[in-house]
Amino acid sequence: MQHIFLDTRKNDLAVREHYGLTEDIMMEDAASAVSAAVLRRLAQDTSPCLARPAVLVLAGSGNNGADGYAVARQLMSAPLAVAACAVGEANSALCKEQKARAEKIGVRIIAPEELDAYMEESSIDLKVIVDCIYGSGFHGALPAVARAVILSVNDNTDAYKIACDLPTGLDQWGRCGTVFHADETVTMGALKIALYSDKAKDECGQVSVCHLGVSRDNFERAGAGDATPDAYLLEDCDMELPVRKKQNVNKGSFGHVAVCSGQKSGASVLAGEAALAFGAGLVTLVSQDENFPGFQLPYSLMSAHSFPAGTNTVALGMGLGRRSEDSQAYTGYLLQNPNVSAVLDADVFYNEDILRLLNYRPAGLLLTPHPKEFLSLLSFCGMDSLNGVKITKLSDVVDMRLELAAAFCRKFPGIVLLLKGANSVIASVPAGHGAGPAPAEGKPLLFINASGTAALAKAGSGDVLSGLAAALLAQGYDTLRAAKTASLVHAAAARRFCRERAEWSLTPEALIAELSRVIQ
Repeated sequence: MQHIFLDTRKNDLAVREHYGLTEDIMMEDAASAVSAAVLRRLAQDTSPCLARPAVLVLAGSGNNGADGYAVARQLMSAPLAVAACAVGEANSALCKEQKARAEKIGVRIIAPEELDAYMEESSIDLKVIVDCIYGSGFHGALPAVARAVILSVNDNTDAYKIACDLPTGLDQWGRCGTVFHADETVTMGALKIALYSDKAKDECGQVSVCHLGVSRDNFERAGAGDATPDAYLLEDCDMELPVRKKQNVNKGSFGHVAVCSGQKSGASVLAGEAALAFGAGLVTLVSQDENFPGFQLPYSLMSAHSFPAGTNTVALGMGLGRRSEDSQAYTGYLLQNPNVSAVLDADVFYNEDILRLLNYRPAGLLLTPHPKEFLSLLSFCGMDSLNGVKITKLSDVVDMRLELAAAFCRKFPGIVLLLKGANSVIASVPAGHGAGPAPAEGKPLLFINASGTAALAKAGSGDVLSGLAAALLAQGYDTLRAAKTASLVHAAAARRFCRERAEWSLTPEALIAELSRVIQ
């Protein structure tokens, strides 16, 4: 997994102090990395030119703009037509200096009001647009001129777009209004949280990290305790797939998952099939309806009206329904059996009865809500505001998901939260630390899985994820390991499907079938 930071300014300062580097040296390294990305793209571009390939750099007035002028100057050494659009008057010392250097070497400087005419005259030759208006220090709303520039270049669908550090318009949490639509982002020194919000997923493109005069590891370690990661980016190598080390075993050796079935029983069938496909030894669908199942279950799944004696994991909520009487018996069983782990999903988050589990037996609980379900859960928990901001709408949860996930886990230490989304968030404060600091970092553990695909935006995908997590819990995984691996495998199976078939055609059944092809 990779380290992610909310703010790397302390790292920047520490690198300069510890290694004797200047801002100018670090800026030249940053510009070299962006220039290299431009040249790589141009080497791949086979489209025709009238004259020679053109590159447009959008330069702001601060140090991100200084990066842009340095990029433009460096690109003048290649057979290119390079222009820089001055989006605001240079006001930092380095921006003034880098702009002067660029002008001396012959970079064409244009004003924002000249931008549309420039893009029209160079429309065939313009191959790459580089965004260096604002970096990671941006907050608030874009000034009118910057917004107009971004809207204008976003309309150009032919040029490849590269963002320096962050796409202009993203704040440090990845919230945005108008934002530069990048095909590629070269971020400086270390990964930033802003790159991994749900909204940022469509704005950043391919992300790479630029070294600023020192290795990435040295940059991330600079600043001592103040520079510890704020989150971790999960990768496929973090999957811990089930392993069958012993041969003298039986089905009981790999756990018994009880999936609670309710008003929409198909959801429990999907969760059960996923659990069995991912290594659980036995799966039973449990229903309080005396007529259940009332249809032909898959032959590999069992059914019952009470929890089997060997149950060690429960999956509760998928297709359950929102009547309290439908969940009370199931939550009662979990309260009476604190050693039985559980995956809680979907309809259970619309029932206040879940508070009994969170308050009295948080250990062994893995919650997998999507943002709308999480909004309901926050309301039940009295968490309808955070840092003075009222949390009343779905967009509030999407915009503040990392902060909300951390706050929720502080309130309920011991639980693991897997908040689903375009980039899913896994959060936990290990039990035994109360509302105080988690080990080492002094903050909740936050993990981001950015490897998902739009193919998973399909009814039933979440039920499959719950089944995967339940299977791992049944096989002895702790809740945090189960959350990370289930989330990664879920995404990996979807990506494997999409390599050979249309993304929109993925179904839950096909996703389950694809599990066997996920090999670490």
